[in-house]
Amino acid sequence: MVSEFEKKVAEEYNSRFQNYGAQPESSLWFSEKRQNLRFDLIIEYIKRNLVRHDFSVNDIGCGYGGFLKRLQDNFSNNRFSYAGFDLAKSPVEYCERNYCKKGVQFYCSGIPLVMADYSVMSGTFNYAPDLTIKAWKDYLFKTLNAIWSLTRRSMIFNLMVSEEDKITSQSISYIKKETVVKFCEKNFGKTYEYFSPKLPREITFCVNKI
Repeated sequence: MVSEFEKKVAEEYNSRFQNYGAQPESSLWFSEKRQNLRFDLIIEYIKRNLVRHDFSVNDIGCGYGGFLKRLQDNFSNNRFSYAGFDLAKSPVEYCERNYCKKGVQFYCSGIPLVMADYSVMSGTFNYAPDLTIKAWKDYLFKTLNAIWSLTRRSMIFNLMVSEEDKITSQSISYIKKETVVKFCEKNFGKTYEYFSPKLPREITFCVNKI
């Protein structure tokens, strides 16, 4: 069942997609360059942990399919299957029209519907309208638990970080990296942190199941 919070998130991203179309701005990113920096941190981790040429990816918060295109650019010689999930209907319908083929599917959902080797979330949790910081953290950790149960190898996600857990007046969430690492290592396992100097307020967290 979709919560009121998830409905608000879906409304915002539907509206932004209608205004901006298949552009980073529709996903609350400043530019394609910055978006690709985030994608490349995730892709480099997958490359380092890849054990075979065929693998599967669940992209939660897939938006208009930007990460799929980056995957295709980097794994042209690999056979991978991809499932994209998003709460917002408009970008999902766009992806269904433009990208669906054998091994590529999209779903209007905030949680994966299938198991995958790699579960990826880029910017998925940044927007937090009408929530207290405690309610947002509860939602974040509950969602990570659900996604972990549908992950075979690695769960990879990025978050905005600061020295305190907070939600700004623009409804953007920030969390202490120690809060994330403590939760993940208690519930999942060893947690690795990756970042780009060009993205000083963001960390990509990676947890291996195998």
